Parts: sequence; structure tokens; C-alpha cells
Amino acid sequence: MLQRIRKPIVISTAILFHLLLIFHLFFSPVIIVSAAYKSIVNASFIVYALMFILSLFFGRAYCSWFCPGCGIQEILSLIIKKKSSNSKALYLKYFIFTIWISAIVIGYILNGISKVDLSYGMTDITLERKIILTIGAIILIVPLTVIFGQFASCKYICWAVPLMIIGTKIRDFLHLNGLHLKTDISKCNNCNVCSKKCPMNLDVMENVKKGQMQNTECILCGNCVDHCKQKAIRFSFKK
Repeated sequence: MLQRIRKPIVISTAILFHLLLIFHLFFSPVIIVSAAYKSIVNASFIVYALMFILSLFFGRAYCSWFCPGCGIQEILSLIIKKKSSNSKALYLKYFIFTIWISAIVIGYILNGISKVDLSYGMTDITLERKIILTIGAIILIVPLTVIFGQFASCKYICWAVPLMIIGTKIRDFLHLNGLHLKTDISKCNNCNVCSKKCPMNLDVMENVKKGQMQNTECILCGNCVDHCKQKAIRFSFKK
């Protein structure tokens, strides 16, 4: 089953990045803005650029397979079974993304790019501050999950998610091959297990009935694929 592969990978990534105190270096939304106004390409710039490029071929699969933040949420989901369902809050991440990406773009437009420094923002701070920043990232995720449900931070506040959604939209517009879910409606017996097992609380069975599995909130974790005994859902890389 896919989950036997995916979960150890994403959880291990989360533990490794946090224990090494490098989570903030690669995923900080603040350091990259600071770097932009100092004409520097830093580690997080490279990471976010790769996220966008990979989304052209793999959609939001990065979220569920490799994201350290998602790994923390996978651990929390072992305890917290509540599903997040606030549909209006879904738009909050686009508001955060717009402000964030605008600050970065304006910074580079005004200052240009003079050098690449992958360690920028981490080598000049104390160990204590690195620990505080790492713990802070976890503290941000935990209350949201407790209050709103599983994967709430992914759904509502992650500044990087719209970047991957845009990449996926571009792929679909250009009719490029890419990883996505495909369904065979004739095999569906309406058991609704796919919807119950979806960590993003999507109505997967309704999508199966429509024959349209594309959803901007789908993180391609493969839970629906694993739990569909009728094999009505599968992964495909074709257009």
C-alpha cells in the first residue's frame, strides 16, 4: 500500500529537518523576503522554485510525500481524528500568498540579484534562536490542528500551497502529462470509504461520480487509492 511508503517518508523528513534545526532555513517565508531586499538568492528561494517546477509534473504531491510541515500533521493525525471543514477559510492562504510573493518580487525588482548564499539567514544567528524558530514552526501547526482539524495549516495558512496550485493549473492549461487521480465510474459501489479516508476532507466519491478527480485541495496522498477495494481510483501520469 502507498501509505506504507509515504507516511514513513514524510514523517522522517519532518523529524530530520526539525532535529537538525534546518526547517526554518529551507522553508522560512521571512528569510526569503529579507534576502530579496539584499539581492541574495538563498536556500528557501531554491526550495520554493523547485516546488513550483515539480508541481508542473506532480501537482501537490510534494505536500503529502515530502513536506516537513505535513509530516508533523501526519503525527498529529494519529491523535486528532477531527477533519477540518471550514470552506471559507480556504481563501486565507491565497491572501497570505499574495502579500508574501509580492514582497519577494518587489524586493528583487528593486535590488536585482547580486549573489547566491544558501546559508543566508541561519549562519549568523545563535543556536538558541534556531531552536526557538524550529519550535515556533511546530507551535504554529499544533493549535490549528487541534482547533480546526487534521491538516488545517495546509488548507488554510500555508503560503506555498498557491504556488503549487498555480503550477498545476499551468500544466493542465498546457495539456502536459502529470501525476493525477483517475477514476473508473463503473467500478464504484458508492461505499464512500474514499471520502472518509481523505485527510483533506474532500468529497472524493462525488468526484468519482462526476468522473472529475481534479481538486486544488487534493495533495495526492493516495489514501483513496489504497482504500478503494473496487479499484475505482488510481494514479495516472497521462494527460
